[in-house]
Amino acid sequence: MAAITVREEVWQDLVTLARQRRRRAESLAEEALRDYLQRAADEDLLARSERAARRAPFRIEETEEVIRRTRLKKRGR
Repeated sequence: MAAITVREEVWQDLVTLARQRRRRAESLAEEALRDYLQRAADEDLLARSERAARRAPFRIEETEEVIRRTRLKKRGR
């Protein structure tokens, strides 16, 4: 496992929060890092999706209508 250095002030805030939640500060720090990494990945995916949507040949309203019609046809089978 890699070791990291955290400023004392930040660590003390983390220890205080961990005590309030009855958890170990180390596990709370790991959870915070995992959450940050997941949020960063989600933001990257959203940014890629937005770029792809801008390149799409249809406006969002047209795309929604096509999806709506397709779903209605599938239900009518």
